[in-house]
Amino acid sequence: MSLANRHAVVTGGAGEIGLVIARRLSEKGAAITLLDKKISPEVASEVEKLGFRFVTSDVTDPTSVAEAVSSLAPIDIAVANAGVHRGARALELSPADWSLMLSVNATGVFLFAQAAARRMVEAGGGGSIVVTGSWVQDVPNVDNTGYCASKAAAAMVARCMALELGEHRIRVNVVAPGIVNAGMARRQIEIDQAFARKAAKGIPLGALQTAEQVAAAVAFLCSDEAEAVTGATLLVDGGLSLFKYE
Repeated sequence: MSLANRHAVVTGGAGEIGLVIARRLSEKGAAITLLDKKISPEVASEVEKLGFRFVTSDVTDPTSVAEAVSSLAPIDIAVANAGVHRGARALELSPADWSLMLSVNATGVFLFAQAAARRMVEAGGGGSIVVTGSWVQDVPNVDNTGYCASKAAAAMVARCMALELGEHRIRVNVVAPGIVNAGMARRQIEIDQAFARKAAKGIPLGALQTAEQVAAAVAFLCSDEAEAVTGATLLVDGGLSLFKYE
């Protein structure tokens, strides 16, 4: 699963899951560029120590994405990982939160994947694009109308691009985590006891996923071990989507 001599670009790279994905790809030999709207001083210091490049970019802004991607060295691996979550029942979901989730989670995925794919096509060497989806991209979920819809849209973007880009030897796949003990989900677990109880009881394998487990799945899909895999979703949800009832 060596990724030596490959350049990987990860959006949402200053977030916890994005940074863990980047570390895993780096461990496999890839050179790393992180894209994000902002970065904390602590993360910036870690990124510098790791030898990663950081470029400021807003995935919802076509100009920002195009300028960032065009400024980089040729891209072999693109991980569309940036995402936001605003939980609310459908009747209470605000237009602003609906628009935000669609803008980041769906449009942002498309804009970045499109820009990265254009670079890959120009280079002529193929490539791998991985979208960070979610188990709810295929499952209706209470309090998550906007998030479910946005992740479903991103998954369909990935499948359509996989169909069109196969002739260029560019593979496009989705990694769909369940409830990850990191980032947005961990914050929700900390403040929402009902969600924490639901998470603890609903996973057949009995444990929340780790960012490292998600990163391992991403690394696999980016590697030559997955050279025949495209248009697929790899669930990393501990069986959450199997619906364990007690």
